[in-house]
Amino acid sequence: MSENLIYADLNMTEPTRPRLQKVTDVQGSTYAEVKVQSLDTNAPASYTSSGKSCSPRTRVAVFVAVIILLLVLAVCRILMCCPTASSPADSKAFSNNSKAALGCPRNWEKHGEKCYFFSQIQEIKDWNASRKECTDMNSDLVVIDTKDELVYLMFQSENYYYFLGLTYSESEKKWKWINNMEHSTDMFNIEGDFTDYFCTVIGHEKVETAPCDGSSTTQNMCEKAANLLEEQKEN
Repeated sequence: MSENLIYADLNMTEPTRPRLQKVTDVQGSTYAEVKVQSLDTNAPASYTSSGKSCSPRTRVAVFVAVIILLLVLAVCRILMCCPTASSPADSKAFSNNSKAALGCPRNWEKHGEKCYFFSQIQEIKDWNASRKECTDMNSDLVVIDTKDELVYLMFQSENYYYFLGLTYSESEKKWKWINNMEHSTDMFNIEGDFTDYFCTVIGHEKVETAPCDGSSTTQNMCEKAANLLEEQKEN
């Protein structure tokens, strides 16, 4: 009968191709429609856990982020444990230790980074002979570079006169050191006669002119740089 129509709609999954089947009961007016959905094996898989999905691409991104974070932490730890540059305090301490380790030969006096030899022999020598005595000991006549060195030499020469590596150049009309540097009056003033005394001596708390051919009151003084090898020889 027309008022007793019954419809049935079923969805089923089948690994084969889709199929549509329709059965008609003309006498009972009953229709049955079956829809079969095909299974696509190439479709991307999805994972469901607690109502949330996590794709493979998301998991890879999280894994890469964790690896990068671990690398950054490792680099920071290395930099903290093994610094590439010394601090100013460490550099100063190293410099002070290096200076303290510098040594001088026997019978030489150390001051700062220099070694000084003060002759005890009272023998008349001219300026050139005095300089040769220094060069024979791998040194030279003294060149005063700093105020500190000047004060030290004033103290050491309070009872004697010693030749300096400072002479007067008649051609240039200047007082010049043996290293070719011009004398500066900011360091000290030269006292004495400037007419025919073209060499200088330090002694009795002053620097003054002196005859270059020497005198009985003038002794020899040499200087050279202190070094680590001399310290090792002493030990």
